[in-house]
Amino acid sequence: MRRSEINNLLDEGIAFLNSRSLTLPPQAYWSLQDWQENRGNATELHKRGIGWDLTDFGSGKYNLIGLLCYTLSNGILDSDGQPLDQVYSNKLLIVDEKQITPMHHHRSKTEDIINLGGGNLQIKVFNVSENERLDEESPVEIFRNGMGMTCIPGTTITLQPGERVRLDPVHFHEFWGQPGQGKVLVEEVSSVNDDRIDNIFLGEFGRFPEIIEDERPKYLLCTELPGTEIFEEFVQKYMKPS
Repeated sequence: MRRSEINNLLDEGIAFLNSRSLTLPPQAYWSLQDWQENRGNATELHKRGIGWDLTDFGSGKYNLIGLLCYTLSNGILDSDGQPLDQVYSNKLLIVDEKQITPMHHHRSKTEDIINLGGGNLQIKVFNVSENERLDEESPVEIFRNGMGMTCIPGTTITLQPGERVRLDPVHFHEFWGQPGQGKVLVEEVSSVNDDRIDNIFLGEFGRFPEIIEDERPKYLLCTELPGTEIFEEFVQKYMKPS
């Protein structure tokens, strides 16, 4: 993805959140200068993966296969996979109509996916087989709106605004905004997770995008905050010595 495209998509995402009367924490709007001035307190955000997270999953086709989210809160996992402090994570997702987050499951994360408004969110579900493939035989047991339900493999669940579904590590799932209804604002409430290692995709997808730097970043992604090499490169390239 080009940085210019990412800058435009983040502006569009902020405009959509504003249209829903939703304001993010102050650092969501920080410039590179702001991050430099606050770098001493910001490395913790990088460790926890807090902030903007935009990806095309390596597809090169963000409008068709992609996702924009903002991680509001997350913990840190120890080497044994147990949380060091908080046990929960919280994210906001913006899902466009027909824009797919590809089929995947999680090694450890259990999550509630909640439609906060906009269009309908559609989620296709399977169980995970013993060889990490789609189980196309066994019924899928999930909780929707706090109540248990049984689905045939490959069922597409439609979540209207206000509805929610719980997805466990045993569930393969992909989701998108229902065609013709516009963007969907989604909340994810989950156990702590590390997105670098927790996602098991069915196909050849990458979790984070490769970026072509064709202009200055307007906002930083969670993988670019103080404490990373790319942040230091930005400082050297775009900021004048004081």
